[in-house]
Amino acid sequence: MSTPTPPTKPPLLEVRNLSLSFHQQEQVAIDRVSFSITAGSTLGLVGASGAGKSSIARAIMRLIKPDSGEILFKGKNIFMMNSQQMMATRQRMQLVFQEPFTSLSPRRTIEQSLLEPLQHFAIGDTNSRQEKTRQIIQTVGLDHDVLRRYPHQLSSGQQQRIAIARALITSPDLLIADEAVASLDVSIQAQIIQLIQSLQEELGITLLFISHDLAVIRQIANDVAVMYQGQLLEQSPADTFFSKPNHPYSKTLLSFTNNKAPTSLPVENWRLDRGRTTAETTSNCVFARSCQVKMPICDQLEPASHQIQYRNQHPLGPHYVKCHLYEEVNTNDT
Repeated sequence: MSTPTPPTKPPLLEVRNLSLSFHQQEQVAIDRVSFSITAGSTLGLVGASGAGKSSIARAIMRLIKPDSGEILFKGKNIFMMNSQQMMATRQRMQLVFQEPFTSLSPRRTIEQSLLEPLQHFAIGDTNSRQEKTRQIIQTVGLDHDVLRRYPHQLSSGQQQRIAIARALITSPDLLIADEAVASLDVSIQAQIIQLIQSLQEELGITLLFISHDLAVIRQIANDVAVMYQGQLLEQSPADTFFSKPNHPYSKTLLSFTNNKAPTSLPVENWRLDRGRTTAETTSNCVFARSCQVKMPICDQLEPASHQIQYRNQHPLGPHYVKCHLYEEVNTNDT
């Protein structure tokens, strides 16, 4: 599946046919996933726990090695890079984790934590590094006095701002936020989302925003990609996805978001948060066991990815869905 992108802009990041299994646990994490992100845009990667979202983030950072596939950053395959090339690339790609407290050393002041990536990548001299820490603290909306504090002396919202500041201090082109607001309360979530949006507009950063929460994705994403048991089931511009979801799994996720959980299928039959083992076949649809509208073919044959044809195509790109229901479907809807 190819991600919707404006035709005049090349993608900053391309993930091509990526697969990864954790063989000791006999677990399929990523199953032939492909997408791309245009420079300056936000792709919301959504799915339940165990869908493979965090594994994709770690593969992009080359923290884990996939079984097959490619990841291209600015057109270059990161798995073909030597250590020096990968060091330079990591400076341009940064990751923000879900738990800010665990990503900050409790034994270091905030200033020391912010100086660390600058020293690691040999950016600037002592004076310029200290100035950069003061600037980035101001950028994320904090006072300079937090530089002398330790993580435990800050609130969860302040800690996440520090985590974002630490990721931004190397001036990356790509920011990967892996459930970056999941551990925060709703009011702090809103502040952090607003901060990320304003920083993206100001700095022109490309964002891969990973979340299980469609309400959060709706606020921040230009494009949406839905994962289930390691596979990408649907991709489209965000407004199209939220107004016209096509895959039965996407509709299920949205029904949960709207507090309208489906009632016709017994709860014990839902497998929304369960991964897939390496022993389970991929010759059928991965969602077949939980789908309320499945057909006989769904248990027999894996569906291909189909583009939904609209009379007026979205300027951000096409709408793809991996489902047998759409093999012969075209629509004249706008």
